Amino acid sequence: MKYGLFVKIALIFLVTLVLAIGLAQISFLVSERMARRDGVVAEIAASTARGQVLVGPVLVVPYTRIIKTLKPADKEEGKMIEVEKRSSDRLLLLPAELDIQTRLNTETVRRGLYQAVVFSATLAFKGRFIAEGAPLQPGENERITYGEPRLIVGVSDPRGILRAPALHWAEQRLEFLPGTGEERMANGIQARLPSVDPQQPWTTEFAFSLDLRGTQSFSVAPVGDATHIAMQGGWPHPSFFGQFLPETRQVTPEGFTATWATTRLAANMDHQINTYLRGNQGLLQGLIGVRFIEPADSYVQSDRALKYSLLFIGLSFTAFFLFEVLKRLAIHPLQYGLTGAALVLFYLLLLSLSEHLGFALAYGVATAACVALVSYYLVYVLGGIGWGLSFGALLGGVFGILYVLISLEDYALLAGSLTLFGFLALAMVLTRKVDWYQLSDGLQHRVDQSVNGRPASPEELMPAP
Repeated sequence: MKYGLFVKIALIFLVTLVLAIGLAQISFLVSERMARRDGVVAEIAASTARGQVLVGPVLVVPYTRIIKTLKPADKEEGKMIEVEKRSSDRLLLLPAELDIQTRLNTETVRRGLYQAVVFSATLAFKGRFIAEGAPLQPGENERITYGEPRLIVGVSDPRGILRAPALHWAEQRLEFLPGTGEERMANGIQARLPSVDPQQPWTTEFAFSLDLRGTQSFSVAPVGDATHIAMQGGWPHPSFFGQFLPETRQVTPEGFTATWATTRLAANMDHQINTYLRGNQGLLQGLIGVRFIEPADSYVQSDRALKYSLLFIGLSFTAFFLFEVLKRLAIHPLQYGLTGAALVLFYLLLLSLSEHLGFALAYGVATAACVALVSYYLVYVLGGIGWGLSFGALLGGVFGILYVLISLEDYALLAGSLTLFGFLALAMVLTRKVDWYQLSDGLQHRVDQSVNGRPASPEELMPAP
């Protein structure tokens, strides 16, 4: 049975499309497992505390504006009566100086195959409020009265508060109460303060500690006119995020330390807090935080490997085809398909093994299994132990290149481009003297062919001159 060269290429392309369907199904499976993992992490967070976001401290001073006007009496002509109109609002004052020292202790909580990073944070706040006086100017026939001030701290998930904190305000010790009293940021704590007169200049120092528990991420809002934040944690793979990255950081296998310093000119937090708490802004911007990530996430690595899967299979089929062209070792399209199926199953093995083993070990086991199977099969397909082992060694080298590509995050594109260029150059060099027209007329397969009752030799398969 004879095949033209282009018919053979078309059949190989068809086999590749069928394999691509299998790879797409494995890709969907990876996405499904990632979604299930995220669901388990959400369940763990729901049973402990979610990622924590702290906003504060903010000094809230309620006030009432009273305006007195005269209007004619309804029943007595020429007589005027006094009418009083009241409107209530609040002042939101931010610290002039704020220092936050944070210690984060992390642990992993497992549920089945999946795990989440749970942290406990010990935070020490200290700072100073400085009021210059007269933030509000009463108009004519107008009077402003101030209500009971309170200090609020927004906590996104108050279930994570481990113990009731106490506020040191000037020389007084005050207890925090649950809730903030703010509709837009209801979750948190508040402390009712002695009366202050915002119309007069004053300065007050404060300090308090907060023990907090959460899952996966922690962030704070730098609400001070001048804010200094220091974090220390035991997680070796922190991912810093937010509007400001750390000014200094040090990451070691034992943990990390990081510091931030911001000013009101850079953060514009006074405007952000006012617009956010008054409902004019969707999400509070300018947060500073850290996520506790798994850099060797098996699903991310498997998904990254799948992105190179068609390229990987294409390189393997190209090597097959070069064997046919250069050594006249005819290979049936079905044998292409079986070899490709083994390569597709490599990704399924990698996914399933990586859920129980480390990704590197899972990759090594899946590679060894796939290379051994393909090498054994090709010993008989290519008609010799040397050919089978040679192709197996080549396949193992390609697996090694693939592992390097998925491990290099910053240089993956460069390494992949250079690898492709190298393979293309090698194929062009090896086939530079091939007469493709002659090959198209003489290429034949050995699957069902024999010459005089025996398998055809490479010399007998060569096209006639």
